[in-house]
Amino acid sequence: MKNFKQIAFGLMVGALALGFSAFTSASKVPTGPKFFVPKGAKLSITANFLNQPTLDSFAQLASTPNFSDCKGTSDRLCVYDVTADGKANIPNQGSYTKSEIDTYLANDWIEPDASASNAQYHP
Repeated sequence: MKNFKQIAFGLMVGALALGFSAFTSASKVPTGPKFFVPKGAKLSITANFLNQPTLDSFAQLASTPNFSDCKGTSDRLCVYDVTADGKANIPNQGSYTKSEIDTYLANDWIEPDASASNAQYHP
């Protein structure tokens, strides 16, 4: 009978240990998605200008633009200057939409280039 009590006591202690361990692992629940970022990758824009190579689609332009390449018509400028705040906040992506350009303008992340006209940029 003594062995039975020891076995029962051991099982009860084991069950309690397992029960309490269920509550201690709750802090290890992930709080959000994890993203893989390659070493040395830049998450923000690297170019000094955004240009409009096709209607309502914008792209990064690293070199100083040639404003004689602003041709055609558009309701947006052919070139925008990226501000210091823009360098920190605009994501580094292949292209930008018209609505993203409007958002960047509203946040002062880009500003109209003084030499640009309402046109597309065709180098």
